[in-house]
Amino acid sequence: MKVSNKISSFFIVSFIILSLTACSCNEETLEEVNNLPHYSQITALESNKENSDVYKIENKGLYKIGTIENLLDLSYNNKNAVYVYLQNISKGKNFNNNKIVVIKDKRKKELKDFYAALDFKLNPSGDKLAFRSFKEDSRESAEGMRIYDIKKNKYIRLKSNVLVSGNLYGWINDNKIIYYGSIEGKKNSDKIYSYDFNTNKEEVYLGDINGYCTYFVPIGNNILFLAKEGDSQSLYYFDAEKSTVKSITNNIYGVSKSVASYKNGEIFFIGSEDEKQLALYKFSSQSFELERITYDFPKELDEMSGIAIDDQGNVYFGGTDVPEQDEKVDVYMYDNKERSINLISTHEGKYSVYNSE
Repeated sequence: MKVSNKISSFFIVSFIILSLTACSCNEETLEEVNNLPHYSQITALESNKENSDVYKIENKGLYKIGTIENLLDLSYNNKNAVYVYLQNISKGKNFNNNKIVVIKDKRKKELKDFYAALDFKLNPSGDKLAFRSFKEDSRESAEGMRIYDIKKNKYIRLKSNVLVSGNLYGWINDNKIIYYGSIEGKKNSDKIYSYDFNTNKEEVYLGDINGYCTYFVPIGNNILFLAKEGDSQSLYYFDAEKSTVKSITNNIYGVSKSVASYKNGEIFFIGSEDEKQLALYKFSSQSFELERITYDFPKELDEMSGIAIDDQGNVYFGGTDVPEQDEKVDVYMYDNKERSINLISTHEGKYSVYNSE
């Protein structure tokens, strides 16, 4: 099982209200989908103005399989045939007006009871979707984290007063999500909370953050998180079973994208040391070692391309050996067994990479 997490590396975060009520959302049941997408375990999208070329990634190569119009983001679960798209409607000043398209059981539905949706994350089985939304084209119109039940085709009402910090949320299993935030008007309430959809209850998951949490990624029930206190930032590992927090390093300045391999007990992330260039890092939850993977090849990594991982633990990301060239990058693969970095795209482009949840 893989969890892909798209997370801000900045300390300045705005707290936004967790959605408390189920809304009468504008859900439209569209036509039956006869031809389901056939994505590989790893997929690359190349943005070309209004269209995106879709590539399957296999055997260290990219192979074009189709085109999608107005695509902003993608998440999918091949095993359960769930596909979620964020599609552009029109361009705005702060955000693009968009809609979420969900394909499940050969039926396509649209969610568009918002101006803009961001940072959607499928749970492991693909039957629930977490995302945050904005009511208008302004950052002040934040509506908070929302949960949509794909199986039941409705929003889930959360009994919570937590103000979630930006996109700091992620699934630890099918029925439990964790998020960092605080309760308005309550002192010392900046914590990581969990919400169990089986019991419909919220609990404190990690209370002692050692500052402000600016990033986290779950791996099983455990968490690798970055916390800022004063002018320093430190990377920590939380073992949920033992209820212990271990300091890993204070050399990581920020983290932008990450992915976890539960089978191998590893987390890969794109981050930087002391505001220096971005690099690919590997963290082992068994040895607690943090290893820098990339140095001079490629010369620069592209955080906007994302990061993906396959069943063998190979990692895919975007980068370039020709910095500042029209924002175009290549797709690279880190071979976890051979410990080598391979260029696998045949031409530069505006790529983003994804893996099946």
